[in-house]
Amino acid sequence: MKTDTDEQDLYESQDDHLAKQRYRRRVTMGQVALIAIVIAAWHFGSGRLLDPFFVGNPVGVGKVLINDLGDPRFWNDLRVTGIEMTLGYLLGGLSGIALGMLFARWRIAADIFDPFFTGLNSLPRIALAPLLVIWFGIDMASKVVLAATLVFFLTFFTTLSGIRNVDPALVDVARLVGASERQIFRYVMLPGAAAWVIIGLKMSLPYALIGVIVGEFLVASSGLGYRLNFYSTSYNTNGTFAMLLVMMALMMGLNGLMGLLERYALRWRAEMTTAIQGY
Repeated sequence: MKTDTDEQDLYESQDDHLAKQRYRRRVTMGQVALIAIVIAAWHFGSGRLLDPFFVGNPVGVGKVLINDLGDPRFWNDLRVTGIEMTLGYLLGGLSGIALGMLFARWRIAADIFDPFFTGLNSLPRIALAPLLVIWFGIDMASKVVLAATLVFFLTFFTTLSGIRNVDPALVDVARLVGASERQIFRYVMLPGAAAWVIIGLKMSLPYALIGVIVGEFLVASSGLGYRLNFYSTSYNTNGTFAMLLVMMALMMGLNGLMGLLERYALRWRAEMTTAIQGY
């Protein structure tokens, strides 16, 4: 039998859902309007206020995009970049998370390696790119490693910080119910650090693409970076902007997928925290 309180909670839940839908629609409309304004300003400014040689124009960019989308070589370049980015992201992300978890449990090792990792992280990756080409060749491996180095440090530091900043009250509750240190680490500290890990993965995603593009820009025979280099060195401004738009669209799509993963991970963490607090 439903009470007045239950019905009130149901109405409030429905109102919140409708409010969120209205807010998302407003955000979407704002984003579409912003894109339209930028394109319109670009179109009318090119040739009137600015030299098209330097800024191109939307119509020319659209023509390049249409031509590229009909070119099998473009899809091969997209496939190559996608493979290199995925491998570099997985290699750097998994190794960064694993080492962050290890150092979170092994405090002395973390303190010993901390200044060295900080120093390595400060190195400009563009300076490492020629060395990586010498070590791993001009093929896919050098781009994968370059992307992995960018992803690794972000995921490592966020994982380490996340585990170290878990709420001590949750750890105390787990100890009170008789959990071992391994169980505390697995069922309390890791879920508690999930938000930090996801943030690290989300922040490092664009850097995986940047690492691959930089590697392809320097030396490659295929990939979006190679195509971008071709357009820029041939002074094709519209082609350069077209490739930049392709990279932006690719990253926006991947960022959307990471947003779904983030919501799922944080919901799982919240359920785990609620279960622990219920003891």
